[in-house]
Amino acid sequence: MKQRKRKRFYKNVKRNQTWTEQVQGREIDFADKYADDGIYSDKFDYLRPKKKPRNKRKKLGKKVKKAFKTVGYVFLCIAIVFAGYAAMDVYMIRHRMPDLATAVSDKADGFNKIAIRIEGCCTDPVSLDNAVMLSSVISDAQSYGFSSVAFDIKREDGSVAYRSALANVDTYGAVAFPAAKFKESVNELTLSDILPVGIVSCYQDNIVPAKDSGLAVPDESGKVYSDDDGNTYLNPDSELAYRYIRDIIAETYSQGVKVFVLTKTKLPGGIGEKYSDGFAAISAKLYEDIGTDIRLLEAVDVSLSEKAADDDSSEVSEKTNRKLNENQVYYIETSADKYLIKEKLEESGIGSFILADKS
Repeated sequence: MKQRKRKRFYKNVKRNQTWTEQVQGREIDFADKYADDGIYSDKFDYLRPKKKPRNKRKKLGKKVKKAFKTVGYVFLCIAIVFAGYAAMDVYMIRHRMPDLATAVSDKADGFNKIAIRIEGCCTDPVSLDNAVMLSSVISDAQSYGFSSVAFDIKREDGSVAYRSALANVDTYGAVAFPAAKFKESVNELTLSDILPVGIVSCYQDNIVPAKDSGLAVPDESGKVYSDDDGNTYLNPDSELAYRYIRDIIAETYSQGVKVFVLTKTKLPGGIGEKYSDGFAAISAKLYEDIGTDIRLLEAVDVSLSEKAADDDSSEVSEKTNRKLNENQVYYIETSADKYLIKEKLEESGIGSFILADKS
């Protein structure tokens, strides 16, 4: 069988003769541009990005702009700081503690000589828990413009409203419904620019006389005296009775309270003339023993009815027309809206008062 001849598709006979140019010259070397004195030709050189020559004047202008920009930032920061301090000053002025007037005497050498204004509302000592209840008390006081919060330290029934470490308080079993965290709550009030004010019932006491008649005011028969309401009283001339009151005030002073409102400093009219009672007598002793870094104020009792808050009622102005001295403060018990009563007191020019719920 005759073998079929394979057909060739490519021929190399005329290679490099018809369709390919003949190689001319020499191969291009990468280092040619350095070997030929740096003279070379590149037709695409114009397309390559050129490094612009440095402009010293333009560079200097950029530096100046940058310097001014830095100085501007510095002044802006200073302005922000001053604006912050100004805002803080405004806040502190609006939420400040009560204004302290000038000293009543040129020889004033202690806090006890400062004339102080109190615009306060009373709260139950149980709310001094340094938690949710205290936060609510602080919020309400700030919302309605009260500069102080007052609370019982020694109640009129003789019970003590904080956790006392005094031995005689424990002996008499006087602690009842105390503040959970008294010291911490007093500190929190102070940090919130609210003045803590302690209320102390000095002589009216139904607990101690029942435990120790030697500290009580006796009647004509020598038994413990009681008034028409059944209240008994500590003896103002008894050194032990005075020390009991003093120690309670001193202990709460050590826990942050500096302003005290003293109530029941006078005995009932039938027996009061026989004893050295009164605010002046007991406050002088307390200042001498505790020091002048506390402020003692005498409570001037006022009772207002529920209608005292009405627009057409003149009860507030009629019952607070007494001119108080620098050592006195109105202690007002009322069942009316305390915030409306506060507005009426301010309209009447009364600048020192404590509002309490009528019992």
